[in-house]
Amino acid sequence: MFKLIRRLIRWVVCLLILLVALIVTAVLSRNAIVKQIVQSRLRAGTGMDVEIGKMEVGLGAPTIAIEDCKIYNPPEFGGTLFLNVPEIFVDYDWDAARSGKLHLNLVRINLAEIDIVRGKQGRLNTQDLDEKSKAASEAAKKQGSALTFTGLDTLNVTMQKLRMWSLATPDRVREERLGITNEIFTNLKTEAELQQMAMLLAARCSANTASSTNGPIDMVKLLQDLVRAGTMKWPE
Repeated sequence: MFKLIRRLIRWVVCLLILLVALIVTAVLSRNAIVKQIVQSRLRAGTGMDVEIGKMEVGLGAPTIAIEDCKIYNPPEFGGTLFLNVPEIFVDYDWDAARSGKLHLNLVRINLAEIDIVRGKQGRLNTQDLDEKSKAASEAAKKQGSALTFTGLDTLNVTMQKLRMWSLATPDRVREERLGITNEIFTNLKTEAELQQMAMLLAARCSANTASSTNGPIDMVKLLQDLVRAGTMKWPE
């Protein structure tokens, strides 16, 4: 489960950077149809259908608020839900953006649901996430080429639920609580630090522990939790 969750989180991080880069680039270009542009380019970059319920881009303040964002599986997995993200909030550095840098002061993301689906050929929808992650990264570089990521000051993450099921037996669903509530990470300045953050979140999810505090992560307790956690079984 640890490797699977880590791959998912890495992909979500790449998707988030792509999303914010696209929005800020559209705002800098004074494009009035930001939402449509973002949805279209996210589809092109990930190969998945994307729906954004509501998007507000601050005019007097450099903020982005997204509500009810859903990402759907490709047709071979029934076009079913993959990610349900009720909230993404971003506060970014406007002066840095105007000089070609993407510096994020605050990112808050609430990931309500991740669906892992086994297709009719036995393949999981997550098996090509590495390729999609690379594609998203390339899309971010190409379509948000004017912006270079220079850091994330504060990241607040909530991850609620993981569902596993098969198209062959859609009535048999296994659910796991990921137990991540307002987990705080600070001063993420490089891609390596983003990867370390993804590993820590994956470990938290694998241990299936609920953390509601904003304090530093206790690595000793984390390792103990991992030993006790066991493995996830596919629903029969």
